[in-house]
Amino acid sequence: MYAEYFELAEIPFRVTPDPRFLWYSEQHQEAKQKIVYYVSQSAGPIYLLAQVGTGKTTIARRIADEFSQDATKKVVFVPSPKLTSTNAFLRFVMDEFEVKTDRAYARSLKNFQDFLVQQFQDGISCVLLIDEAQNMTRDMLLLIQHLFNFSTNTQFLVQIALFAQPELQPRLERLESLKSRMTIAKLKPFDLQQTRDMMQFRWTVAGGKELPFDDESLAEIFRITGGVPRPIVKLANEALIKTAVEGRKVVDRSTVASAAAEMTAEHI
Repeated sequence: MYAEYFELAEIPFRVTPDPRFLWYSEQHQEAKQKIVYYVSQSAGPIYLLAQVGTGKTTIARRIADEFSQDATKKVVFVPSPKLTSTNAFLRFVMDEFEVKTDRAYARSLKNFQDFLVQQFQDGISCVLLIDEAQNMTRDMLLLIQHLFNFSTNTQFLVQIALFAQPELQPRLERLESLKSRMTIAKLKPFDLQQTRDMMQFRWTVAGGKELPFDDESLAEIFRITGGVPRPIVKLANEALIKTAVEGRKVVDRSTVASAAAEMTAEHI
């Protein structure tokens, strides 16, 4: 790869969700802080809507990691709820919380409620974070709504945050009772300056100094990717490989365009 060529300690533009490379734009910070507040203060369920590749999962994992270090919280993170039934989903969640399930769905729910009450009495806040929530069935979403009923007079017994692609929104619109009880947070693609700042941040974390992209190449990356972080990372990586192979030290617009042309539509 190009790390040695550019005198870096590691590759800066990988798509793996390494939290060291997560650059928080103002909107990322705002969305994360909003979710943390709602969960920490038992202010009610919340969901984050974001396009693919905008950092939704990385934020979800960061929040899960931070809460897991808090002795007053018991956290379950569901990475992708592609389960065959609502009962299977409930059993998965209960297993992760280490709660005994029952063959009967209703008795499992009662066991879960008893567990949540005991945790509350013990001063423990149970947190359920669900990524890729757009994959949840209607009945699973109704189960989430049912869990809202597990509460005291002042707070919910399980704190819930959903992280989803925009396809979740129209499904919530059809479940007005559920939607009305949830607060929304959103992530949008970067603008040009945020694109530059994110790339410079990753370059610095990898041990680099000045970002080796000229202004035209940065503008081309922004134009092609629409400011979505994951495609930015992929395209920057390919452009750096081509630049290193050609023995140059600065990425120009033509190199970005050439790299983009060699990548499939799926990769962009």
